[in-house]
Amino acid sequence: MDTRLPPDLLDVLSNSIVSNNIITYLPLASRFALIRTCHSYRNHLLSRSDAFRCLDLSKCKGAYIPYMRVDSGGQSFRAERMDESLTEDEFHAGPLRGVLRNLHRQKIMPAVNSLVLDGLASITNDLLHEMVTSMEYNVRLLSIRRCPNVNQAKLQQLLAYICRPGRPEGTPRLQGLYMFTNPSQTRPHTDRTGIIGADGAQLGALPTTKGVWDGTEPYYAPAGRLVHLTKPDATFWAQTIGLCKGIVWFDAILCTHMHSGMAPMISDNIRDERPEMPPIATIALGPAGCTGCGRAPQGAPVWGQSDFEEFPLLWPPPASGRIVDAIRPPPQRSSDNTATQRLIVSCQWCIDNRHCDSCHKWWCSDCYNPKEGKNIQTVEELHDQGAISQQRSFESNTSIKVLQGFCVQECLRGELMAGAGAGGMWG
Repeated sequence: MDTRLPPDLLDVLSNSIVSNNIITYLPLASRFALIRTCHSYRNHLLSRSDAFRCLDLSKCKGAYIPYMRVDSGGQSFRAERMDESLTEDEFHAGPLRGVLRNLHRQKIMPAVNSLVLDGLASITNDLLHEMVTSMEYNVRLLSIRRCPNVNQAKLQQLLAYICRPGRPEGTPRLQGLYMFTNPSQTRPHTDRTGIIGADGAQLGALPTTKGVWDGTEPYYAPAGRLVHLTKPDATFWAQTIGLCKGIVWFDAILCTHMHSGMAPMISDNIRDERPEMPPIATIALGPAGCTGCGRAPQGAPVWGQSDFEEFPLLWPPPASGRIVDAIRPPPQRSSDNTATQRLIVSCQWCIDNRHCDSCHKWWCSDCYNPKEGKNIQTVEELHDQGAISQQRSFESNTSIKVLQGFCVQECLRGELMAGAGAGGMWG
């Protein structure tokens, strides 16, 4: 009879492989609760440099403050009984600075490679400047998505400064910034580099509309629009991403490859506005290629064949803090081993009137040119074209394939068949 007891938790955590795949999933409060258990756990965790490599402070109660303006609705700044010399940034950053001060006192912050601060109103531009320039921090991957008190213009100036040509050798330490995608649509935190089966990486958000991607990795799904920016913001961020190329990666990339293939289709005023600078790619189209011919844009990046600079950051940030782990596409979960890890993204301009917002099919310039499309005057003509001449019309380069954001072949016909009742497109 075997009377040996199973190993206790301390023995399990002493195994670095097991420890790395357990501690990463523990929130900060749980790690400190484990440290307070006894001296053995405290000494073991605080002596490991990898125990706090990845920190998510977005749910930390000590760093949270409700988002509000300092003097809104009678909530006076002086009524808080604080030093009147405090700036607004210092006022907002106080809670998070307190948390960071405690982590510094326990010598934890120098070991943090990946830091998540999504949605915190206590993250300000002054604090960001300190994080990316001070020697007290070693943050390689930083996530500040939907932080309301971050001034984007000042952040762009900071990024341009740390990536300047005459910067000191070995700087900046920051290699990746999550800024553009929506944290509310991302999956729970998982590490793609571990040995535990996980949900895998995604290009910012989950696909929310219908498409042929069931059972496939979300990264390879035609997810549609992932980045929402106003035109002025998108222009300035495109400049910033271009300046930081190869130095700091983002969770968005520029639309370069689709631009070259769609140049004949882009209107003259767009081409003349900023001919030297492609905009940010905001739409994920999946790796399948054009619906008509199956081709991808010329030079579309393929993992293992293209430069690392061609790939965006994927969520979640890896605990290692290495940029190669942050941009590495997940393995395909498909029986088709011939498919490549190809990334096809586009801006709205390049696929205007050639992309279905519902099923996310798209057509290249050789298969469909909206400028040469036949003009359909009535809904009845559209229905007749789809129902009677469906196959013949889709073999033609001049037939209407996309109308009002829907592909004529499937999605728009489905809306028409729904009739004028509730939910119908024409109801």
